[in-house]
Amino acid sequence: PGGTRLGRLAPGIEFSASAPRNGHVAVALEGWIFRGSLDRTSRDGHHFVTNQEENLRELPNGRLRARLFRGVLLDSLERRGGWVRVRRQVWVAASGLERVGATAARTPATPPAAERPRAAPQRDTASAAPAAATDPDPRRGVSRRRLNLYRAPDSAAVGSIEAGLPVRITSRAGPWVRIEVQGWVRESEVRLSDANILTNVSAAELRGAPDEFRGRLLRWTIQFLALQTADELRPDFTPGQRYILARGPAPEYAFVYVIVPAAKLAEVQRLEPLASVTIVARVVNGRSAYLANPILELVELQ
Repeated sequence: PGGTRLGRLAPGIEFSASAPRNGHVAVALEGWIFRGSLDRTSRDGHHFVTNQEENLRELPNGRLRARLFRGVLLDSLERRGGWVRVRRQVWVAASGLERVGATAARTPATPPAAERPRAAPQRDTASAAPAAATDPDPRRGVSRRRLNLYRAPDSAAVGSIEAGLPVRITSRAGPWVRIEVQGWVRESEVRLSDANILTNVSAAELRGAPDEFRGRLLRWTIQFLALQTADELRPDFTPGQRYILARGPAPEYAFVYVIVPAAKLAEVQRLEPLASVTIVARVVNGRSAYLANPILELVELQ
């Protein structure tokens, strides 16, 4: 309390706070910060902000939680693409905070019976029209603003849509949703694809809905790392089974396991480490037992 200023909170942010002490409360501040804004080394096990001021966000590219000053020490909790989830305990002046629910607590008490207005006559509910449904359809939405489109969560943007455009939500993966948008293009600019092979499906989607994708064929571009042999410590494999350790699909940078049938082993053995290769594979498990990585079975190398 009363120490060096580390930054400032955005208004309207909710968080848990301790009991007041010297007019301040302790707050466990947590959020996402751009990886390039943190020093690559650490100071006493902590990373620190290198920019003059840097945004701390609720989610990658999400709502602003705070602005942090240069040199603030932070604990790194998780990495996701170009973002890092960080945490730091800070002190905030209690005068700048409002307890959640305080507005409701200040609602005037019910006046005495003598001061209450007389109740209005009851409506004939038998003839009243049914109320319209108010629950929104979780599969439909409208873009709040101009939005970037991504092939996978935390990847490079591949396009954008305008504000107010209707979208259909087809799947969810953590804070991300996959959407479909209707529009018109020239027929000469589109090629037909195999309807049985899924494209542009992310690893995050497989992890989020493993049962939905089990047994489906998909086309991915992956980075080949190594050909490995399963042992008894991997419950998702048969001991002795050969599999590819890879990263992908591009542009994601997650680990992926690809089971190699005996008929495809010679082809895989010719691959060089770090080679980029497009595969058609069948989903065995979208979320492995221990590390939650997708497991596929190779069908074709392309």
